[in-house]
Amino acid sequence: MTKEIIVNNSQFGTLSIEEEKVITFPQGIFGFEELTRYAIFVFEEYEPFQFLISVDEPEISFPVISPLLAIEKYEPKITKEDIALIGDFKDEDLIMYAIVTIKGDSKEVTANLKGPIVINQKERLAQQVVIESDEYSMEHPFM
Repeated sequence: MTKEIIVNNSQFGTLSIEEEKVITFPQGIFGFEELTRYAIFVFEEYEPFQFLISVDEPEISFPVISPLLAIEKYEPKITKEDIALIGDFKDEDLIMYAIVTIKGDSKEVTANLKGPIVINQKERLAQQVVIESDEYSMEHPFM
């Protein structure tokens, strides 16, 4: 039987996630290194945004999008060494997200394309990576 984890978030209410769907960030997310367990939640009314919510501290959440929504040909150079913490994988096991920042009154929305999150869906391990190239920005305009 699958174990459910219940999290309470003031914005989204009481949420449940199957324990096997929890994503572990061995080093956390930059600025939140102590929080290592997250889940991705999709709320129809907020699409195309999804939300990466901390299982350990549910008030911590990040709106995320596919980077391809911000740049059609988003192809950062990431080596296996860059994402060594996410275990063994095939390319099709990986999914990538960009954290979104909504500034002020929601009129300025940017995506962090310089620090994408790479998730090994098979192993449920993730890592935030810093792209060395100046080709991508931490505040790429979105919407």
